[in-house]
Amino acid sequence: MSAMKILASVSTEEVPGGYQLTMETDDRQVIRLFATENQVSDLADELDELLDDDEVEFTPEQKHAGEEQLS
Repeated sequence: MSAMKILASVSTEEVPGGYQLTMETDDRQVIRLFATENQVSDLADELDELLDDDEVEFTPEQKHAGEEQLS
């Protein structure tokens, strides 16, 4: 299994039949995905649940990556 990448940016675009999700990692690797409206809705629900969970613990690397995004 490959090492986990750090997310640098995400963009979305509506395309015929759904959405294009473009994700770029900190090492500039770009991944483009097609997702249906239901898949995007499910993803949004899952992210909402994660953000609402007060028990989420981040590693020092994850905390630091978030700080870099703010600058």
